[in-house]
Amino acid sequence: MADELEMLRIHVEAVWGVRLPALDAGDVTVALESVAPPWSLYMGTLASGLVRIWRRDVAAHERAGLVKRALAALAPPAEAPNSEDVGREVALRRVEASQINVTLASRLARRLTIADTELLDEFEENSASYYLAPERAPVFGVVEQGRLVSVAHSSRRTAEACELGVETAPDARTRGYALAVTVLWAEAVAAEGIEPIYSALAENTASLALAHAAGYRPFVRSVHLRSARPPARGEITPRR
Repeated sequence: MADELEMLRIHVEAVWGVRLPALDAGDVTVALESVAPPWSLYMGTLASGLVRIWRRDVAAHERAGLVKRALAALAPPAEAPNSEDVGREVALRRVEASQINVTLASRLARRLTIADTELLDEFEENSASYYLAPERAPVFGVVEQGRLVSVAHSSRRTAEACELGVETAPDARTRGYALAVTVLWAEAVAAEGIEPIYSALAENTASLALAHAAGYRPFVRSVHLRSARPPARGEITPRR
């Protein structure tokens, strides 16, 4: 099992499309061959301490001020919303048993295929091509009375990990559907020999509660300070 520093590297690379060296507590800079992220500083707080990941063009004299801002952004209550230039999130890994097992989850949800194109397009207009792309696999859904009401998929995929994306129709929430698709997705990803990761905005208490029910626990709480300048060519902003 990867340690928390390795998990952080895997997570940041998956979300932002960057390349990182091996991480250690303290300061590290995005790899020279990497695309530039749209943030100047990504700060993660782990059990082993703080990790500060810097974009390569951040000058030494700017760093103290950015660290001060990042620490202040980590301090507010969990429900404090993100702002235009500050993003806060929690990344979690599966370490405990889910509140429902695979057998029960399979009674509620199933894997979706190209045969479900119409259902996917009805769930979210013209979304089938997105969900059925190979990099989004595996995809699981709950179909209720001929209508797709909940979907889990790989929103980000690398050779080492997949990160979960899950959506449930508002009128179908609190029925255990999101938990069922999350459990099946995580089992399928783990069966590939890669890490199923869950991440959510720090203020998204409903998503974090779902993660907890599925057996996920935080390995990092983080903040990233977005650049004041427009993103340069090659910079990546993740789909949320």
